[in-house]
Amino acid sequence: MFQKFIGLLRVLAASSQLQPFQNITIQSSGIDRYYLLTLPPNFDSAVPTPVIFSFHGGGDTANEQFELSQISNPEFNDFAIAVYPNGIKKTWEGVPKVKTNDIQFTSDIITNLSSKYTIDTSRIFATGKSDGGGFCNVLACDPVLSTQIAAFAPVSGAFYVKNETACKPETITIPCNPGRTKIPMLEFHGGEDNVIRYDGGGRKKECLPSIPHWIHDWARRDGLSVKNESMELKGTNDTVVYEWGSGDDEGLVKHVFDSSIKHDWPSTVNSSDNTRTGHERASFNATPIIIEFFKKHQLA
Repeated sequence: MFQKFIGLLRVLAASSQLQPFQNITIQSSGIDRYYLLTLPPNFDSAVPTPVIFSFHGGGDTANEQFELSQISNPEFNDFAIAVYPNGIKKTWEGVPKVKTNDIQFTSDIITNLSSKYTIDTSRIFATGKSDGGGFCNVLACDPVLSTQIAAFAPVSGAFYVKNETACKPETITIPCNPGRTKIPMLEFHGGEDNVIRYDGGGRKKECLPSIPHWIHDWARRDGLSVKNESMELKGTNDTVVYEWGSGDDEGLVKHVFDSSIKHDWPSTVNSSDNTRTGHERASFNATPIIIEFFKKHQLA
């Protein structure tokens, strides 16, 4: 009981650092949709400000992603507007049988933000968990949105691929038609993920590529050598960072593999993910790594 009380205090302490959010309703594809928004500390309306999209996982909401990802925590994010879109029926385009036009919704949010704020259109970023992580890949592969979003960082991403024959996670062709090359991509995954398995496989009558195959495909798509550099993440003994690219492209594609965690947003404090039965806190926080990655990239 005492440990649960301490855990609750940690969650409350983290939440207390979050900036208060606004709830914004817009029309998209003839439907009322909403997103949550926070402004960074010392926001100046006269200064072009970056934007970070944070997409929730399947079965969750924008409010839950606000709490889970901590993108609005000024301890991590002191420079960007944070946006938490809400998916219809708690999921996103790209998930099997989902018919909503969330690519258009994302575009409409960018237009809406541009009408209200001076945003830095060269520094718009996207992260997300599970189905929301998979939707980051949908955006990165879209001919238009890939030219408007500078970098992507899916967490425990669900990268569904339609297949007419047997699912072969290590070799399946992954459709992707981005409108530019050299797209920065950072992916996090747990070796014990029992929802979106690291080695891929059939799910919801479609195929999930293995995560190594998916990330190698992004390195190839970005024109990078298949050779990678690997290093243990500082301060951990169960997490390896793989990087592709050299010279100006060093670390353009990155993968953070935590062998211990399950289907979680990695965090060192208690969260709605890691307090579930059988889950555990990670040995690192994903959010500051994501923020650092975003700060390194912008559209030319």
